[in-house]
Amino acid sequence: MKKLLICCLFGNTANSLAKKMQKIADTQGYPLMVSAVGLDNFASVAPAFDCFLVGPHIQYKLDELKTIIGDSRPIAVIESLPYAALDGEKVVGFVLKQMPELTHQ
Repeated sequence: MKKLLICCLFGNTANSLAKKMQKIADTQGYPLMVSAVGLDNFASVAPAFDCFLVGPHIQYKLDELKTIIGDSRPIAVIESLPYAALDGEKVVGFVLKQMPELTHQ
């Protein structure tokens, strides 16, 4: 089971998106646990996760977040429209395309 963390400014939108993505992952049989966090708590929980998504509105923090997690784990910025629409299916598709290693145990 791979652990995916979505980070947004305060964690509220990311949490809503994470719940939708988790349902899709469970339904489609992807070995993925999706969680969410606000920017202020990212550094404290990041060590427990395998990969990361960042809300488009905080992509300016991407370099700072990469410094926290290092180069060994993937991180990507979610596309604006699927994020704003809370389109869990499109974001799961984005994750599988950007981070194919997540579907392997």
